[in-house]
Amino acid sequence: MSAEKKLVGKVPPEQRDEIQGLFERRNSLKELFPIVSPENTELYERVVADMAETQKKFEQWWNDRGKEYQWESSECGNWEIDFQTCEIFLRTGCCGN
Repeated sequence: MSAEKKLVGKVPPEQRDEIQGLFERRNSLKELFPIVSPENTELYERVVADMAETQKKFEQWWNDRGKEYQWESSECGNWEIDFQTCEIFLRTGCCGN
């Protein structure tokens, strides 16, 4: 089954900027993991903690906006944003069935 993508909403640029900042921070932290040695305990633990906090804020942003705008959702789907247009899409069909 191929994934489908459906337009379900739009956010103002201010909210787009919030999620874009979290998205970029999360990606930067993911890139750090392979190069931060667990032997450098202090730095490693800071990166792990920052990643957990950033992921929590990222997920909370999506939950809050989903409720605020009452976007269509799916158990097997996830929302994504087009940073250029501020449009929100629901991507479905990736349940592994």
